[in-house]
Amino acid sequence: MDPYKYLNIRFNPDGSLTRNAQAKLLPAAPSGEPVAVTTADGGPARRIVHSNDVPLDDAKGTSVRLFVPGLAAAPRSGRLPLIVYFHGGGYVLFRAASEPFHNNAAVLAATVPTAVASVDYRLAPEHRLPAAFDDAVDAVRWVRSYAAESPGRPIFIMGCHNGASIAFRAALAAVDEGVELRGLILNQAHHSGVERTAAEAASVDDRVLPLPANDLLWELALPLGTDRDHEYCNPEAMLAGVGAERLRRLPPCLVLGRKKDPPRDRQRVLVHALRKAGVAVEAQMDGAGYHAMELFKTNCAEEFNAQVTDFVRRHAGDGDGVDVYAARSRL
Repeated sequence: MDPYKYLNIRFNPDGSLTRNAQAKLLPAAPSGEPVAVTTADGGPARRIVHSNDVPLDDAKGTSVRLFVPGLAAAPRSGRLPLIVYFHGGGYVLFRAASEPFHNNAAVLAATVPTAVASVDYRLAPEHRLPAAFDDAVDAVRWVRSYAAESPGRPIFIMGCHNGASIAFRAALAAVDEGVELRGLILNQAHHSGVERTAAEAASVDDRVLPLPANDLLWELALPLGTDRDHEYCNPEAMLAGVGAERLRRLPPCLVLGRKKDPPRDRQRVLVHALRKAGVAVEAQMDGAGYHAMELFKTNCAEEFNAQVTDFVRRHAGDGDGVDVYAARSRL
């Protein structure tokens, strides 16, 4: 297969990428948008979610799309947790405003309920790694200043697909920066390596992430002259650089995977290392289906939202959260 054709991209002589027919970019909705959710009893409901784009670093062109549920969805205490969210796309595709990820964040905001800060980080190959990781550190510092307005608010970091790998590094930066985290959510973390795992070797014709496309995404994302055993890609190299002492400072982790996800063997390496370091890990690795199925299948989306909602509610505790009125005032 031609991976460029499959991903619908074209590499230009100046090193940029033409991204054709990508997901629609949705505008922010400061006045609110209706969001369909599934209630605790399994029934349908519609709730209002407000969103706005907040600059992160003007020089880099990065921003945060902040989602806050309407007052009707807020808990009786008027307090909300905050999830810092990193979208997927192999470091190469999609934005925080891309329809699947905008909708994903809005539904989480309405369902948990929670405030969601979706980070619009820089994409490769125009900005190769570690650009996205550097943007994650900027986001952590933004959260630190945001949280200073109300100490003790429950803060979570979450990422989907390659965004899970960014979230992992953001969580390490958070503990280094003195930001107290209640939890880290890693959904189908995207890793690889030069030597194929069994899952990767079997993914040549994968329905969502076929091996040639996966390899191309890494070729475009990694620093020039490096291979997939680089610490930005191979979890074993990454973990060796982090060390157990730094790992054990991480908060409780929820790690989600799917049975037919090509990076699933690499995800298990990460789970093992976290547990060995003494991190409390809840690993749910046997979800049905393929990579990123929560974006395509309603039943997978409902399962994913329920898993995240349960984890956040259990770990948010009784501490002071984001005041929903104050959060709305930031929009």
